Amino acid sequence: MRRIDPIELVAGGILIALGLWYASFALAEYSYGTARRMGPGYFPTWVGFIIAGLGVTVVLLGFAKRGEWPRLSLRPMIAILAGCFGFAAVVEVLGLVPAVFALVLIATLSESPYKVPRTLALAACLSAIAVVVFSWGLGIPFVPFRWSF
Repeated sequence: MRRIDPIELVAGGILIALGLWYASFALAEYSYGTARRMGPGYFPTWVGFIIAGLGVTVVLLGFAKRGEWPRLSLRPMIAILAGCFGFAAVVEVLGLVPAVFALVLIATLSESPYKVPRTLALAACLSAIAVVVFSWGLGIPFVPFRWSF
């Protein structure tokens, strides 16, 4: 076992890079303003610096604990990516509810004991939540079911 945790170092490095990129983009593209009269770049700049600061904290904590690289497993990555593609392919043709069912049914293939009742219950709950949040709550024009082809 190593003295450092490489996962934490990589995650912290990604946070630092994204936070600094976000802050530098905001500074380059938007006017910053002052603390009394904030410009459109003030908030995103500080959010970027805060994310980078959290990344530094994650890196420092990575030096304090032991860890090792996890085994790379392709099955979950392929199943989740295929689920996202399945959602994109189904949502316009059949609607939001069948698309969420396709996403869940394909993505849960990443689990080794595939449990059909639990998967169907999860798909039903997530479909209901998606309709309530996106269609009704946010007003995004997702049709729950599209019957005509």
